[in-house]
Formats: sequence, structure tokens, C-alpha cells
Amino acid sequence: MHINHKVRLGETFLVLSLALAGCGVGGKGAPAQPAATPSSSMVLIGTASIATVPPLPVQTLEFSNLKALQKTASFPIWLPGFVPKGLQFQRGYISDYADGSQDIELFYSEPGDLTDINLKTMMIEMSEPTPPISLDSIFNQFKETAWDVREIQMRGQAGFSYWSPCGACSNSAVLFWHEDNVDIHITLFGNWPAPDESHPHSLDEVMLLVAEGLKATP
Repeated sequence: MHINHKVRLGETFLVLSLALAGCGVGGKGAPAQPAATPSSSMVLIGTASIATVPPLPVQTLEFSNLKALQKTASFPIWLPGFVPKGLQFQRGYISDYADGSQDIELFYSEPGDLTDINLKTMMIEMSEPTPPISLDSIFNQFKETAWDVREIQMRGQAGFSYWSPCGACSNSAVLFWHEDNVDIHITLFGNWPAPDESHPHSLDEVMLLVAEGLKATP
């Protein structure tokens, strides 16, 4: 599943999955482009003309308590054993889809206004059931703009890390992989040392620490 901007329970909560709208993800028309092309050799850009818009959930539930979220989830959620300093669990969301699949998002951030996109934030997103995620689905179906894609081995799985540009906010860093029938994404955005063409993988170490510490809990 793919997460877009959502209005949740009367509160506008800006959600980053793989990129922010207008900051690497196009709506109608071509996706936004950064001013400069990064120096790395691998650049993949989604093509809006062949994209398929992901379905909307039939319902989305909001949780301020992890235990309540765990009881509602249809599959064991992956909780981090390592959380970057200064971040704390803020909210979680469960989205149910017509095909029976489910998407779970956990948000950890520093204290502050949760609608502030400049707040240092980590999102962990899990989707099940899904086939193994592919670069094609990320960059074409979901119209992602990604720079400096790097294949990474972690937890005995092959994954990918990259960064997405944003003009109005800090660039985001993303790590994703498929494990035990679950697509897992870790996204860092807000007040981090933002990745860019000079330092495209500056947050990989943090994301890998989070990834290695994840544990599926019933």
C-alpha cells in the first residue's frame, strides 16, 4: 500500500511514506524534479503517464496506544528495539483495504506540533499481505522520485535505500525491504541532517540500526 496526505479524524496529519507530495511525488502530470541531478549513477524517476493510483482504504483508525493498535492489527506488527535519541511514539494508524490487506504506520517524533513537517520524525510502515516489493512498483506505480538508490543487505534480506527531494521541507531518507510476507518502510524526515546529492546516504546508518532492531510482536 502507499500512503498519501491524509485527513485523519478531523486533524490534518502530514504523512511521508516514500516522498512528500510536491517534494518528489507528482499528483497529476510529471513528478517534481530537484534543481540539480545527484552525482551518483543510479537515478530512477516514476513516470506519471504509466502510473496506477493506489486504492484508498475503506477505513483508517488512529491509535495513541501501541497495545491497542497491536490488538486491532491483523498481523504481528514490527516494533523497534532501537529508537533514535529524542524520539518517542506519538501515533499509529491502521488502514484496511477492500482486498483484505492492511497497512500500519507508526510515528515517532520529538515533542512538538505533530502537524509540523519540520519536526524530527521517523515513520515505520508495514503492509501485508503483499508480494515482494519491486523498484518498478515504487518508481512507476506509486510515482516516486528517488535519488541515489542503493541496494543494501540487512536482516538477511535485500533492501533499497534512497533519498527524496523536498523544496518546502527537509529531504527525506527511505529504506525499504520485504520480509515474512510484509513490506517494511522506514522513512526519516524533518529536522535530521538532510540527505542530498553531496551526502545521499547520510542517514543510512540510522535507518539500518532501526531495521536491525525490529521485532515482530503479536
